[in-house]
Amino acid sequence: MSVYTGGTARGGSVRRRRQSDRARTSETRNPLIALAIALPVAALLAFAFGGWSQFTVQATSVLHLIQH
Repeated sequence: MSVYTGGTARGGSVRRRRQSDRARTSETRNPLIALAIALPVAALLAFAFGGWSQFTVQATSVLHLIQH
């Protein structure tokens, strides 16, 4: 069975997909896979732009607030 996914009013090409293709594209990724992709990139950007020192300053400030 084909599913209509769009076209043009002036006779342009019409793209059709099978229902199995639609089911495959609606699957979601495991959140751990997303973390495995995002965390190394975030660490690289933080290292490249000096974010580590700012992170330590913020973390120590929060720790001091919690302890007192």
